[in-house]
Amino acid sequence: MDLFSHLNWYSGDFMNEDGEPIKSIPSGKLILVSDTLESEGSFLIHYFLQSIFKATTSTNSSTNNNNSNNSGGVGGGACLLGLNQSLYNYFNVGRKLGYNLTTEYNKGNFTFINGLSTPYKWIIEQRLQQLEDQGIDEEPQLDSISQGFNPFPTIHLIDNKNITSSSSSSSYSNSNNKNKNNNELKDILYKIYNEFINDHKKRVMNNNNNSKTLFIIDGLNLLESHYSTNPSGSNMDILNFLQYCHNYIKENSTTCSMIILYHSDCDEDSKFFNLLQYESDLTINITGLKSGYSKDIDGQLNFIQKDEKNNTFTRVNPIHYQALDNSIRFFSMGSRIQ
Repeated sequence: MDLFSHLNWYSGDFMNEDGEPIKSIPSGKLILVSDTLESEGSFLIHYFLQSIFKATTSTNSSTNNNNSNNSGGVGGGACLLGLNQSLYNYFNVGRKLGYNLTTEYNKGNFTFINGLSTPYKWIIEQRLQQLEDQGIDEEPQLDSISQGFNPFPTIHLIDNKNITSSSSSSSYSNSNNKNKNNNELKDILYKIYNEFINDHKKRVMNNNNNSKTLFIIDGLNLLESHYSTNPSGSNMDILNFLQYCHNYIKENSTTCSMIILYHSDCDEDSKFFNLLQYESDLTINITGLKSGYSKDIDGQLNFIQKDEKNNTFTRVNPIHYQALDNSIRFFSMGSRIQ
């Protein structure tokens, strides 16, 4: 069973010429993935990456073979904001699932935004100071361990210097900022927005509007929790940022989508989570099994789909999942003995 064909069948918007649901990520959608401490949802991030890279490979193969009957969806790339895991982890899991992030980067299919700090920068600065004290002009190459895992160029969202941006000249900015933390958050969100937009435009230009871009935020809680003491209300800044992203996705509904991972049990106040659900076109809630532990099934995916025309929400039939070392399997309810 395929996750996306299950969702596309219910929406009815993404069908091939034979009337079958396309096995690809829905276009023009803001998708919220909600998990908990007991049912962690990072496996879906890796599944999304696997799906879009395999769709790209399948599309390229079909083009080379002049095969017009491809039902695997349109290929594309991903722009991943890593706030939850290191690039090393994404890379290793990708190898197990059958794709190589370095290869995808070289093809122009993958961009990584490092939302975490740069822990190895102090080593380089200390080494430069030592070389200067010794009167050595040329810097010897650091070993790979000291440099950190960096198989290809990445974008650093945060470094050890103060973040500066020209956000005052953008319609996305607010000139009446009084709080330093609020200014910093706005600058970070502004930079994320720009990186997403630039990555999408670059991919569209290089592929003649035939390539999709998947924006991924893994996960949103770090931005929320880091600025939770902000008296001006950082949650509204994040929601405004998502609304800007959502509007851009709607304007380019055939070539981009966004996935957001959010840990719904990290905050006692559920208002922010409810607002996230209201903004999203589709919410995927990951939960454990009501019947308890099962060796064949890890948990359940519940879906809430938004109907923009009627401004209503509909529950889609849930499915079960099993996360293995080198694959992720999905099952219809009742198709496997628990």
